[in-house]
This record gives sequence, C-alpha cells and structure tokens, in this order.
Amino acid sequence: MGNSRAILIVDENRDQAEQLATLIERIGFETLIATSRDEALPLLERDPRAILLDLMLTKEDGIRLIRDLGEASCDALVIVTGDVDRRILSAAERLARARSLRVAGALPKPIDESALRRFLDTGVDRTRIGSRGINVQVAQTELLQCLEDGCVEVKYQPKIEVRTLEFVAVEALVRLNHPSRGQLSPAAFLAMTEESGLIGRLTRSVFLKALEQAAAWMEEHLQLQIAVNVSPLLLTNLDLPETFADLADRHKIDRENVVLEITESWVNEEPVSALDILTRLRMKGFNLSIDDFGTGYSTMLQLNEIPYSEMKLDQSFTRNATRDREARAIVESSIELGHKLGLKVVAEGIEKQEDWDLISDMGCDEGQGFFIARPMAGDQVPAWVRHWNSCLGRT
Repeated sequence: MGNSRAILIVDENRDQAEQLATLIERIGFETLIATSRDEALPLLERDPRAILLDLMLTKEDGIRLIRDLGEASCDALVIVTGDVDRRILSAAERLARARSLRVAGALPKPIDESALRRFLDTGVDRTRIGSRGINVQVAQTELLQCLEDGCVEVKYQPKIEVRTLEFVAVEALVRLNHPSRGQLSPAAFLAMTEESGLIGRLTRSVFLKALEQAAAWMEEHLQLQIAVNVSPLLLTNLDLPETFADLADRHKIDRENVVLEITESWVNEEPVSALDILTRLRMKGFNLSIDDFGTGYSTMLQLNEIPYSEMKLDQSFTRNATRDREARAIVESSIELGHKLGLKVVAEGIEKQEDWDLISDMGCDEGQGFFIARPMAGDQVPAWVRHWNSCLGRT
C-alpha cells in the first residue's frame, strides 16, 4: 500500500483517532492523523483520498476546516462526524456540499464500522493515485478551442419508472474530451462556460447531440424521453423556445419526449423574460423539470409561477433519506407536494437497494442513480436496455 493515498483523520482526541486509524487500516487504507486544523492543513499537500472530519475541534471548529477545504478546491472524499445532534451533522454535510466538496455523508459517533466501510468502498476510487481531476479548471481559450474542435461528448444515464421497472427516459450529461487532460466533468468547465458567455453554444451542442441520438435510438425501435439541462442564464434569450422547437422538429423528435431541466437554486434577475420563455416552451410541447428540488430559497414561489411538469428531488436528500429523519421527511413531503400539483416526481442519487425501496414505498414516479446505471455512451444504451429487460425476465 506504499503508493496509495491515505485517509486523513481529523480528531482532537488522539486516542479516538488512533482507534479509527486501526479500523480504517483493517479495511485496507493507509491513514494520516491530525488533531487540529493547523495540523490538518499541511497534510492536504499529501493529497488524501478521504478526510474523516470531527466537527468538534476546540480551537477551530470543523466548520472552519470545511471552509478551508472548499477554498482549496480539495478533491478528497469528505465524511463528517462528531458527537453532536444529528441535525447539526446534517447541516454540516449540506454546507460541505454547498462548498463544492465531494461528500460521502455524515456519521455520528461512535462510528459504525459497516457504515464507514460502505462510505469508503463506494466513494473512494482505489485506482486513482494522485489525481486532482476535480481541481482542473479549463481556461476560456481552451474551452473555445474544444468547442470549435467538437470535443463535446454526451453521456446518458437511464431513468426507471418505479412502479413498473420500465426503462422510460435518460438524462443527457455533458463531458468535455480535453486533448491533453482527458475527459472532464462539468465541474471543470461549466462555470467558465457561463462566465465567458459560451453557455448558449455549449447547450445547443448538447441539445443537438441528444436529438441526434434520440433519432438513432428510434431507428432501433427504442423511444425514450430525453432530459437536457438548460442554464438559467439562457432564460433571457426570447428566441429560445422557437430555436428548440425548430431543432426538435428537424430531427423528428416529439417535443413531449424532451424534458428541459432548470435548476431550482437560480436567482432570476429578469423574472418577466424567464416566465415568458418557460411558458412558451411548455406551450410548444416541451416538458419542464425543476431540478435539484429542495436546494433553493424560492421553491414555493417558483412552483406557483412556473408551469413545470416535473419535479426532480436533489440527490443529497435521496441519499440521506434512509438514515436521516429530516431528509426522509423532506423526500416524503416533496413527493406528496409534487403529486398534489400534478407533477411527475423523479428521485436522483439512487445508490443502493435501500434508496430504491424507500422511494418505491413513498410512491415516487421515477428513479435515477448509480444503483440503476452509470452514465454511458449513446450507442451502449440499446444493449443496456436488453440486459435490463433480460434481468427482469422480459424479452
């Protein structure tokens, strides 16, 4: 294990930290120990795979260290722990996600070994040594060159109807095939795309590729609803509904089979234009989804004003609902609210059987997540659906 990146344990109680280190080494990882923020920060240079962070540091509490990790664009998996009220743990976990950290979840003390093992086994990439892929940020000139060279790629993640287990839809997820850095996720380039004014060009590219792929699937007798993310920054372009409608018609794709996902946590500086555009998109037959539901501050106002047809529950709530009473209540009440408003409700972030069982028991309409399938290339989807149907005993 000499070349492997270690798990950093931050806990001011050295005895407890050493007990955790013994447990983690038994799982198969090397460990580093810090008993304070001052000791922890230099150890970030060792590029730890994961950080097990006790919130209750005396000199500088763990929230300050979470802020430090966010400012450092740390790519380590973060597990929040502590002998504190569960709601405090949940709040710290949400804060870490808000600071763009890669968060496995929260574990109350005393730490359950099986839960810790599950977090490490599912969240830590054991093959990745010294990679800082999440920290890669593409410059504007690189981004423009990639767009001109056609380096945009789209992956597709299946969405399953919970009641029937039917494969009914996919979400189109953009990737960038950088000539020297390999395939990059949106975290590496999306902010720059929006800041540089290239988001419209990127969205059009993704939308076109998704339509072309949907048309190719139709030739294989596979008709799926396809969801495409639309940046709120585009909701000032009054020609957007006509542009999307024209592209869908040109590719002979039924507009009802296109879902446009708008993130909920946006701050709308031009509400009249946005309402104009979103209403006309619905009038032209497109479906509208309120994405990342539960993470914004104007949820009820949006639901009242915008003609959404779908509600997509944020994965942070779905992942935590089986072990967090508050997250479970949010998921349950959101599904009930969505149905009362006549919306289809989709849960993303389904990562284990317990997640699926929970949303099934609560009557959620569709599920999406690694438990079902990881994002895949478009030409892999037909084979995947055949395998899915075979596993269900269907031809």
